[in-house]
Amino acid sequence: MKFLSGLSLALGLLTSGVTALPPVETVTVQLANDQSGANANVKIPTDNSPHPIQALWGHTAVAAGGTVSASSAQLNQFDQDTVCKIVQAHPHVDATLNSKQTWVSLADGKVVKLNHGFIVCH
Repeated sequence: MKFLSGLSLALGLLTSGVTALPPVETVTVQLANDQSGANANVKIPTDNSPHPIQALWGHTAVAAGGTVSASSAQLNQFDQDTVCKIVQAHPHVDATLNSKQTWVSLADGKVVKLNHGFIVCH
């Protein structure tokens, strides 16, 4: 009987340790193509890791023929200390979203292909 009590206690502690992990926080970012009128909201983890834009928006309304194209980005659901950065080397994109600047033009209002871009949020 003591063995079962010890086993129950050990399993209870293990279970409580697993359920105590904090959930992954996310924010919602919208990419918009002002030329076509398409836009799409995607939840982004706030884990300070780069996430490929193609993987996140590749199957949304801002993607056509395998290409993600957008002219602006908007931070929709977020905490006050959230910061998201959209970066791409070519064509060059370096945009920052936060609680004070929730909307940004990606390429001076022009539509830009973002297949090689990344978004990082924290």
